[in-house]
Amino acid sequence: MAARLLVVDDEEDLLELLVHRLKRKGYNVDYSLTAEDALPLLKKHYYDVAIYDIRLPKMDGITLLKETKSIQPDVQVLILTGHGTIETAIEAMKVGAFDYLAKPYNLSELELTITKALENKMLKEKNESMRKIIKKQNDFEMVGQNRRFQEILHLTERVADSDVPVLIEGESGTGKELFAKALHYWSSRAEEPFVAINSGALPEHLLESELFGHVKGAFTGAAQDKKGLVEAANGGTLFLDELGEMPLVLQVKLLRFLETGEFRRVGDVRERRVAVRVVAATNRDLEKEVAAGHFRQDLYYRLNVVKLTIPPLRERKDDLPLLIDFFIKKSMPDIAKTMSADAMAELQSYEFPGNVRELHHIVERGLLLSKGQTIEAADLLLPNHSRSSEFADVPCLCSLDELERLHIERVLNQVEWNKTKAAEVLGISVRNLYRKINQYDICG
Repeated sequence: MAARLLVVDDEEDLLELLVHRLKRKGYNVDYSLTAEDALPLLKKHYYDVAIYDIRLPKMDGITLLKETKSIQPDVQVLILTGHGTIETAIEAMKVGAFDYLAKPYNLSELELTITKALENKMLKEKNESMRKIIKKQNDFEMVGQNRRFQEILHLTERVADSDVPVLIEGESGTGKELFAKALHYWSSRAEEPFVAINSGALPEHLLESELFGHVKGAFTGAAQDKKGLVEAANGGTLFLDELGEMPLVLQVKLLRFLETGEFRRVGDVRERRVAVRVVAATNRDLEKEVAAGHFRQDLYYRLNVVKLTIPPLRERKDDLPLLIDFFIKKSMPDIAKTMSADAMAELQSYEFPGNVRELHHIVERGLLLSKGQTIEAADLLLPNHSRSSEFADVPCLCSLDELERLHIERVLNQVEWNKTKAAEVLGISVRNLYRKINQYDICG
């Protein structure tokens, strides 16, 4: 798309000549003879470069420059100055002008300055984009020196910039989505969308619509066309969480999309194509699911080009001090708290069924309950698994909501976080189970 320019000069002949020249060069150009007429244009249109004569009737070029920066901070402003006003032009650069040219100026020199201004604008935009990316990278800092963890991290770095699908396996709470984001933000597609969907959180027909979109009238309630997440992720990464929960019928459509890059919105006959890198995650053993007939073998092989198996926290206990220190600083950056030796010993002997996410919750609870600068073992409220009573680890006084949360968490741990089995044990639907997991922020 051609750059859009705004030119303001009260010398009508010069203005007409300049506008004509710039339009011939392919720019979209708006213009006015006064600053007062330029202001409505600035509020209506987005400009890449603005060119202002410094001497204008009523409102001068410096004042217009200041007004411009308040309306469109990113526009690159060039100042045109006559003899005897160079000092004023330099002053204009101090308040935000990109450059200035003295009249009478050479049109070729002006065109070169416009090119430089556009390049400067693009560089600033790229730097801002990179700043946002770096911030996102810092938001999911990967903490751990454990040998297995580091091996997985290095493999993640090696495959991040490829387009092949990646399958991330690991127990609930091990940080599978963090690795998916690392694959995205450590790649050349980092400036493109990262789109995530939980494959088990929606009924089959709604999941298909969320993934591939639908057309108006495709089903009851489809009042208008809707773009799916595969389109929203175009150019970037689509993260399919809880892949093992995806219905078999939808697995067929996902396989076709992975093989061709093509799909159809629900109720549509038109093929669409996008370029998306697919990363999938599951806490199930998909090889066992394939053997049991619950997961398509061809889809498993298509996704299993690169597999990242995240170790559970109980197998990387040497990372506990690093992780605890990280979570303490993340929760209370201005308060120096530490874990007592007894508390650390309790954590070292704990199995962490909810893995790193559970540790995060435990540390936050310890910070909340501790009175001094040291978090004691009693502040952690770790379950005592040596007791035989079914509800021995339930506090003596707790709300019904807390009792429900503890029971749901216990059932999930007992069935190794198989949500279909957990829902059957609890006597509720899988969808309702997901709602309660989110409601109670249950580790996993």
